[in-house]
Amino acid sequence: MQRQIFLAVLLLLLSMPVWAQQVKVSYEYPAHSLSVPLQEYFQMQGVEHLRLIIRGEFNGKRATFQKVSCRKGVFTERELLPDFFHFILVDSVEILDFMAVPYKEDSLRVTCFHSTENNMPLFTDTVRIDKYKILMETYTPGDGPETPIMSYTSGIPIEGGFYFCGLRGSGVEPRKWYEKYGIDDYVYYTIRLEEDTYSEGAINVRITKGN
Repeated sequence: MQRQIFLAVLLLLLSMPVWAQQVKVSYEYPAHSLSVPLQEYFQMQGVEHLRLIIRGEFNGKRATFQKVSCRKGVFTERELLPDFFHFILVDSVEILDFMAVPYKEDSLRVTCFHSTENNMPLFTDTVRIDKYKILMETYTPGDGPETPIMSYTSGIPIEGGFYFCGLRGSGVEPRKWYEKYGIDDYVYYTIRLEEDTYSEGAINVRITKGN
């Protein structure tokens, strides 16, 4: 009986999507290397820039992106790439640049770039602007196949303001920020990896380095 239980547990572990556990995320701040006048110009214009470095054994897997919005404790999800776009990760290290720029009076444009030859944007998303929110890292994944990679959020509410560093180092996944800290009206972006498959007769656009 014990042997049967052991084999069942082993089979379950082997059938899990191990690639989800192999995605490692780190961040850089390219604006810090700019000249002081350019840094001041970015700050004056409200431009934010974070570079995301994803590491893993990708081996040609397809990446899809999702936007998750939390408003009053209700979460909604939206796919950010159409089905016919196949974004393929070919290297063990891939770089994404996220830039946020104020748009009109009450919105912000968040654009994600990939290091292809033409540095084309993968997607652009519009969110409501709020002076108490920033473009911020998300270090902690959840239990599902999606890995959080970037957020637009306020920090943990404290007396007289918000505690952003505490949120970064909290070890709490974005899905639970509302429940644990009462943070509301925020968005975060996730990446999900899957085997690349094509539908026969369908139009498919392949996006990868070197194309």
